[in-house]
Amino acid sequence: MNRRHFLLGSGSAAIGATALIGTGAFTGVVSKRSAKISVAHDRDAYLGLKRSDGPNRSFVDYDRKNHLRIRMDRKNPTEGGGVGVNSDSTSWFDNLFHICNQGKEAAKIFILKSGPEPDRVTFYHGDHGTGYEVIGGQTLEVSECLEVGLFTHTKSIKAPQQLLDKVIIIAVAKSAFGKETRPKKLLEAVELTDKDPDDWVLNGP
Repeated sequence: MNRRHFLLGSGSAAIGATALIGTGAFTGVVSKRSAKISVAHDRDAYLGLKRSDGPNRSFVDYDRKNHLRIRMDRKNPTEGGGVGVNSDSTSWFDNLFHICNQGKEAAKIFILKSGPEPDRVTFYHGDHGTGYEVIGGQTLEVSECLEVGLFTHTKSIKAPQQLLDKVIIIAVAKSAFGKETRPKKLLEAVELTDKDPDDWVLNGP
């Protein structure tokens, strides 16, 4: 039997039955349900942000709100007294932290950067010496993590100079990825509250 005809036939039978029983299912319903939504530490959230176990983890910590932050400045000097990257140089730092998909489905990962010189800082995963890939749309399966490092280009930059202020890490569910979430549309799709979208640069090749 044709499926369309079968559905129409069922509809006719249902209308007939309703006429025999009486019209209307209810006048009103109030149902109480439970809802528990927790705010988790960055390392435990659905989009997990975790310090690495390597030596460069000292450049990363968590603030008072348990938000991951990268600190390469005078407020976080190294044991040897270093407080920043060299001028007129290229510097790289493998394995600073990990972005982990602790949700329920695969997601694509992007990074937005803001600061005086955001184009001077690039986030990548892998080993800068033997092979790396700039972060910009990689797919993370559930329970998979992306190792994140960064490199800086400071040609013609004089000290002291701030390169970067803030970073936004974006995870777009693979099932929701479409024209409105393509890399060129991310600045429009992501709500930046009172911040000017023009202040943000998309990390990418």
